[in-house]
Amino acid sequence: MDEAIDERIGKLPSKIEDVYRKILDRIKQGPSQADRKYTFNALHWLLSAQQTLTVLAALRLTLWCRERDSLAVGNKTIAEKPWGLRNKGFQVYGLAGKTEDAMRLNVAVALAAAGFVTAIPHPSSSAPSAPTGSSYASGFDMTRSWANLSPYKGADSFGVPKGVPTGCELSQVHVLHRHAERYPTDYPLDGEGMEDFAAKLVNHSEAHGGKVASGPLSFLNDWEYLLGSDTLMETGAATEATSGANFWIKYGRLLYRPDRDHVAAWNGSLNVYPNGTARPKPVFRTTSQARILESARWWLSGFFGNSGANSSYEQYDLVIIPEASGYNNTLASYDSCPGDMTEGDDSAEVFIPRYTKDTIARLSPYFSNNFNLTAYDILAMQNLCAYEYTSFGASAFCTLFTEQEWKDYAYNIDIQYYGDYAYGSPTGRAQGIGYVLELAARLQGHLITSSDTSINATLDNNLDTFPLDQPFYMDMSHDDIILSVLSALGLEYFNFGPNGLPGNVDHAPANRTFKLSEMTPFGARFISEVWTCPANVSFASLNPVLYTNPRLEGSNGTSKYIRFVLNSAPLPLDGLLGCEDAVNGFCALDRFLEGVPTLKEKAQYQKACFGDYPTGEQVGDGAPTSQTLLV
Repeated sequence: MDEAIDERIGKLPSKIEDVYRKILDRIKQGPSQADRKYTFNALHWLLSAQQTLTVLAALRLTLWCRERDSLAVGNKTIAEKPWGLRNKGFQVYGLAGKTEDAMRLNVAVALAAAGFVTAIPHPSSSAPSAPTGSSYASGFDMTRSWANLSPYKGADSFGVPKGVPTGCELSQVHVLHRHAERYPTDYPLDGEGMEDFAAKLVNHSEAHGGKVASGPLSFLNDWEYLLGSDTLMETGAATEATSGANFWIKYGRLLYRPDRDHVAAWNGSLNVYPNGTARPKPVFRTTSQARILESARWWLSGFFGNSGANSSYEQYDLVIIPEASGYNNTLASYDSCPGDMTEGDDSAEVFIPRYTKDTIARLSPYFSNNFNLTAYDILAMQNLCAYEYTSFGASAFCTLFTEQEWKDYAYNIDIQYYGDYAYGSPTGRAQGIGYVLELAARLQGHLITSSDTSINATLDNNLDTFPLDQPFYMDMSHDDIILSVLSALGLEYFNFGPNGLPGNVDHAPANRTFKLSEMTPFGARFISEVWTCPANVSFASLNPVLYTNPRLEGSNGTSKYIRFVLNSAPLPLDGLLGCEDAVNGFCALDRFLEGVPTLKEKAQYQKACFGDYPTGEQVGDGAPTSQTLLV
């Protein structure tokens, strides 16, 4: 037994080897042969379980056990009062056919029995706030803390009830959609950072004889960077097709009113006006960027059914708006707005070294000498978890971080987007106002003949490229555009305050409502619903589903309302001009339209995009005049 353990210990990195040698010496001094045999067995198992439990993981488990009077698996007690200071004898009960969970507890007890708890060096002054791993005792789901890299999940609630009003007709729907899962971009805090980390590992391996890391990081000795760049993933195609199909189920069947034989899927015969005459082929829009264009095609394939996997192209026309610097495009408005958009990046670069300092201390001992693990290496490893999970279905990086570290990771991305594209950016409203003006034009049924924003008046003054009176519209775009539109509308729910989202904190603020995992996950969708309702309508009580869509258009005594829905959850309209009297998210359409010109004034497009004003600090309301110092 001693020889086998000694051989295993000799293969460990020197720092960890010293720890095990001290444990071994303590065990040899144990009070009885039985105690020594049991602890030897546990130590042997610990050395064998390199992927399951490391010394530091055992320490964390030991500390967790410290508050318990006994340790048990199921109904079987393993140890009675193992932590009593006067209980030096410390009795351990054997288990027939020990399970892995039982052995984990036994190892913790074994380390305690060896009297070695305080002798295990921990590089950080404080223990991790939660266990690391793919599952957490609290039920925490790390995929909901990947910010805009989170897989799509409908938002639970933004404080407004879901449902549909009694007696109302769903008249029209406008969809602003984000592309789905993509490969990393070349942005320094995204793909470029991951490639730099991968190159750093290769260079270190070549300079130090091959071995880079040990313990839970030993997988890095054989790991390769295998991610693509910028394009839509296969999982992204599936997300978009599913979204299009779900749109048919929820909205399309109501707007086009198929009979029972055709309710399951789109049929070209449905594309008619109420009087039965044929409608023009529906027109949808996308940018020219590959992942956006492909997302649009897959979404439309899901909506139109694509029966037999044949192309659905003949069912619609797609306007592809160039995404290029200086080209007006409301679906990529940053290209025509050269104003400063780095306030969020600047704040994130303050926060990243603060939230990663304990992580660096905890993981550094597993790297070979002189690796110099940095804050941006930690960020790259967390990014790799999210991207590899989406690309390969799993990632060895995901089990390395605590619950708090994932919350802080999400916040670092939230800061970037809040300060670059939302209320923290002086161009936040300006980048979104073009789409708001296009929405208003569609709602009012008129073309746009000129532009002093990101609107492309050449396209929007042409019915072929900017049709009116369609049952629904779908524009495929980016996450940042959705955020800018929410800011242009002035929705207070997502505004953190006059100083923006702070970067000079150690951990993510718990009281924020601006969370990209809820707002713009992959495949996010911002929907504007138009309802026609009778005079006596009540929005106080809503029904869960609308089975059939009544025809109220043109009826006497009806009024139209608009409701904004983000990822299946209605939005509160506090702050939206004209919608002060909205009930459960339903705002009188004419009142909303009356407020749009003022929304344009508040965006200050020309000043925000081309003006000379102080930059570098987050602002409070998404426009230049709200410039304040971030304390």
